[in-house]
Order: sequence, then structure tokens, then C-alpha cells
Amino acid sequence: MKENIYFKDYFQSYRKRLNNLLENVDYENLEKIITVIINCFQNGNTLYICGNGGSAATASHMHADFTFFTRHFTKFRPKIRALTDNVPIITAIGNDLSFNEIFTEQLKGNFETGDVLICISASGNSENTIKAAQFAVESGGISIAFVGFTGGKLLEISTFSVFTPNSIGDYGPVEDIHMILDHVIVNYLSRNEVFLSIPPK
Repeated sequence: MKENIYFKDYFQSYRKRLNNLLENVDYENLEKIITVIINCFQNGNTLYICGNGGSAATASHMHADFTFFTRHFTKFRPKIRALTDNVPIITAIGNDLSFNEIFTEQLKGNFETGDVLICISASGNSENTIKAAQFAVESGGISIAFVGFTGGKLLEISTFSVFTPNSIGDYGPVEDIHMILDHVIVNYLSRNEVFLSIPPK
């Protein structure tokens, strides 16, 4: 029989775990990633984002933030695409080929040299994100990993990463961190002179 836990105690525990992850974010590394994203947009390249489950929701949220939020600050419209949003193509690929190919197949014929792919995964071991990251690098692009737990394979193979270690299976706080990173990046870009000076295409 499981022991009853008072909500106040659980809330404080959750908050502590979340704060620990925030403290472990390497902001200098994150700044390098932001520079990569700015360069991607400056060069007219596309930023792709992918993830599964809650991370898929974060990918879609990032797409919305980059597309809509920045319109209030600049006439520039970044080229960005969430590989999580086309349900018909995802189910077609998953049914006819493999769920492990749902992101890679969308990149084929679209991903160009200089493009950037952000892979969001708590474990870093989701096979479809690993395959997508490998494809991005092999195609002359850059892969960025947002990972937790022990980092997984995605941490090993990605060009850049934001790694916030936490207990395996503790999805909530690490998924929270990834959403926070989205808001940090987008809000920072809205105040970054280099980003704001990108001329509209």
C-alpha cells in the first residue's frame, strides 16, 4: 500500500526538483545555441523542431511562439516548422514505414544545408529523434538536443545540447524546463538587436 503524501509536501518537493534543474542550465551553452538559431534565420535557413508526447506539445508551442510572438517586434518572419503538427503525414509514415521514421521522412526533400533541427526528449533515447538528428548532421545541418535524465544517445550525437540531469522517469520537471527554455529564447530574441535587425525576405 502506498503511503499518503500531503500535497504541500509534494508541491515543495516538485518545486525543489524544478529549481535544481533551473540551476543546472548552462546559460553560456544556451547562448551559443541562441546564436546558432539567429544565424540560421539570418541566412534564410529553416529551424525544425521535433519531440514526442509532452515534448511534441513543446515543439508545437515553440513554433507558435517563434512565429507569432516575434511579429510584435519585427517585420522579419523566421522560417520555422514543427514536425509534430501534421497528423495525417505522421500517421501515414508510422503506418506504412515505421514510427521511428516520422521525423526523418518529413525532413527528406525539405532539409537543406545550414538548416537547424531542435530535438526535444526527456530521455534522449527516442529513436525517431535520434534518427532525425543524425539525418540533420549528415545533410549539412546542425542538431540541437534538449534532454534530461542521463542525456541518452541524443546527447552524444547532437551538435549542441542543453542537458539538465534529473532522475530517470521524472518527466514533469524536465518537460517544464524545456518549455521555460522556449520562453527564455523567444523573449530574449525580442530584445536582441541582431535578431531584430534581420531584414524581411
